[in-house]
Amino acid sequence: MAVDENYQRKLEEQKRLFKQLGIQFDALTIHEKDFPTKMRGYSQEEVDYFLDDVIQDYERFYKIITDLLDKYNELQRRQTYEKERASLERERAAAEQERAFARARALENGVDRAVVTEAITSLERTIAQMKARLDEQQCGDNNSNY
Repeated sequence: MAVDENYQRKLEEQKRLFKQLGIQFDALTIHEKDFPTKMRGYSQEEVDYFLDDVIQDYERFYKIITDLLDKYNELQRRQTYEKERASLERERAAAEQERAFARARALENGVDRAVVTEAITSLERTIAQMKARLDEQQCGDNNSNY
């Protein structure tokens, strides 16, 4: 009975999918179709064999369609994942670039300040030394005048 239930469930899924796709017949509808017999009609057995082949084709179509839909959904999932990953990678790269720029600015500012501070200190020492020499010279000149 479980096999029949699984097969029935499969046929119901097939019917829903085919309805979504605008396909009029499904395997169960074809299987359940009954044709009245007339005096000069078709051979019932030949019609049944033909319809069995049509049912098998419909089941193959259903399998192909569901496989394609699964592949499509997987591709959509991968594409979404790749977009999110690329976006995160761009954000990470932008943040890393900003950090690099900030480090460069800090280094540039740090080097400039250090160089300027050292230059000022050196100039102040030089000025102090020059003043000291001038004072010495002026004192020496004043002493030689006496």
